[in-house]
Amino acid sequence: MLSLRFQEKTWILKSGCFPDSFFMNLLIISRPGVRIYHELRKSETAWYALRFYDPLETPIGIYISIGSLSAALSLASDLKYFIRKYGIDHFFEVKPGLFCTSAVAKSKYLTRDNASGKWPWKIYVQIDSNATINRYSTLPENGIIVVDGKTQGDYLIPVYCTEEEYVVFQYVF
Repeated sequence: MLSLRFQEKTWILKSGCFPDSFFMNLLIISRPGVRIYHELRKSETAWYALRFYDPLETPIGIYISIGSLSAALSLASDLKYFIRKYGIDHFFEVKPGLFCTSAVAKSKYLTRDNASGKWPWKIYVQIDSNATINRYSTLPENGIIVVDGKTQGDYLIPVYCTEEEYVVFQYVF
């Protein structure tokens, strides 16, 4: 079930460590002008993969509640073509408000590491109402500058990433 954080204008991570036991959700961010939920409904292949889940359409894409890390990784793998075609990116929510990239989720699954304590590499992903995505390595002290001062419909997602992703992020963005 989707919590109230999707109804807020902006939400930010409050705790900084992985939970001891995993539940898993998959957030797929759609491309501008694309309603990914409807595109997945049109495809028999995609809807066949989603038949056991109840995907929820959000203003920025779709949110799928899944029972385990392995099931979430498997579903993301099954939907890889559709994520690339209709989506900008996808993240795994491992705890309410705590997202990670697929590389971190795969690493967590393969090593079965508890990863207690603060995660050292984090980026912030901002998605505005036009589905434009911006990435920040740190939050500016004055806040995120938004064109014309409009913030309605913006989402700020803290995402844990691997060291390699963080280094690439520093050079690309």
